[in-house]
Amino acid sequence: MNIEISTKEYRDLFDILHIADVVMSGHRRDDDMRSARHRALIQKLYALAGREGLDGLIGYNEGSQTYVPTAEYEESSLSHVLVDEFGDHLFWDELISRLSVRDAAQKVGGMNRLNTMSDNERQAAEGPIRQRYIEEFSNNGIANLAVIERFTSGGGSRVKTSD
Repeated sequence: MNIEISTKEYRDLFDILHIADVVMSGHRRDDDMRSARHRALIQKLYALAGREGLDGLIGYNEGSQTYVPTAEYEESSLSHVLVDEFGDHLFWDELISRLSVRDAAQKVGGMNRLNTMSDNERQAAEGPIRQRYIEEFSNNGIANLAVIERFTSGGGSRVKTSD
């Protein structure tokens, strides 16, 4: 297959590839074999940068034997702005969602009870709580957020925050 794109489109493709690479592996300490073929394709496309006169944007790291974005790319790219905006949105969305589910479950008698509710019942239980968190975090960010240590016998399931 041959696809013809302009140098400007190829430069834009770098942003798309970089966003994909950050999402697939930016938070990992070790390579994830599930995305190996995707990362190999990104490498293949990065390797072509010199042909298009964009070798200032992608360099070769001898240590890791991979093509990597250069400082020039990092400073001129929209990709980091977009990734940061997405991460910020995801953070607030997940925080509000998880706190709302937690509090609704506590209000209705537990997670099992919450999970057996109809969609309408669950929305009625979670909706006002969700709205309160939206208002709180919109007005105050995390300024009023605190962790209250509770000592219980059952413990809870641990949340994996990174690998």
